[in-house]
Formats: sequence, structure tokens, C-alpha cells
Amino acid sequence: MEIKEYLDLLDLTYDIPIVHMTDFNTRDRRTVITQPGMRYVQAEALISQMILDDNFRTYSLQERNRATERILTEVRGRMMEDIVLLETQMARTDTQVFHLQFAAKEFDMVVFSPQTASCEIYEIKHRTEIVSGQARHLLDEKKCAETTSRFGTIMGKYVIYRGETKDINGIHYVNVEEYLRSL
Repeated sequence: MEIKEYLDLLDLTYDIPIVHMTDFNTRDRRTVITQPGMRYVQAEALISQMILDDNFRTYSLQERNRATERILTEVRGRMMEDIVLLETQMARTDTQVFHLQFAAKEFDMVVFSPQTASCEIYEIKHRTEIVSGQARHLLDEKKCAETTSRFGTIMGKYVIYRGETKDINGIHYVNVEEYLRSL
């Protein structure tokens, strides 16, 4: 039995489809860890090992701190994406939930309803503030036109983040805790 099969038996992983806009026949998946704290602990263990590495210690304190913070920031962002994708998939069983990959860039999450021929598109950000560019893919007319052509009318454009819920220029910025509670 492979490691993945053992993990599946323990319900530690779940697969979220990755849909490719450029190749309809490609079948990829994103494996999310259903207990994302495990990923964070693994990252902390990696950092502990890096700190002991002789080569890593040759860098300045600023560079070491920047590298370790970058690793933790990336892990936190991925954990948040995994949580949102998994919880949405589990709660919205009447829809298809997936990551949508374009030739360049992606939508972190699409919730597609074949029954209504409509979808919602999302970016998921581990920030507490609204930053210029967070919604740039959601505002990309070409990406939206391609999405509409394949998945129907776009019923909403959302950025899920850790800040205050508000609407700005047609983008719904939704606090992640509020989003998860609403499921």
C-alpha cells in the first residue's frame, strides 16, 4: 500500500480538482491536508533544521529572518487556501469546487453550479488588509470571458481574506471566518 492510501484511510488528505483552461482533458488534483496544522508543524521543523545548518548560518540575521518568515507566510497562505477549498467542497455538495488554472495565473477557487449554469470566482489571501492587485485576476476581462464561456454566468467575484468584509468596485472582500461560518 502506498503512503497516500494510508493517509486516505486516516482521512488526512482530500483531493480538490485542478481544471485547466488550456487543456480540457488534463486531469490534475490538489491534495489538501485535512488537518492543516500538521503542515505548519512540518514547516516549523524544517526551519529548526535550517537554523542548525552551517551554510544557512553564513547569512546575516536579516536574511535568515526574511527566509524563515517567507516560508511561514507561504505555509499559512496555503493552509488557508486548503481550509477554504475543503470546507467549501464539503458544504456545497450541489456544486463543483475546483482550482482553475489558466495559461498564466489562476483563480484560487471556482464554485460551479451545472444546474444554474453559473459560477462564483475567488481569490484567497492570507492578509488582513486589502492590497492593490489582490483582485487583479478577478478583474481580468479575458479570464472572466473564458470562465463565463465554460462555466456560465459569473454570479460573484470574491476575495477571501482575514480583514473586514466589504464591497469595493464589484469585488466582495469577505472575512475568512465569516465565510466559513456561512457555509
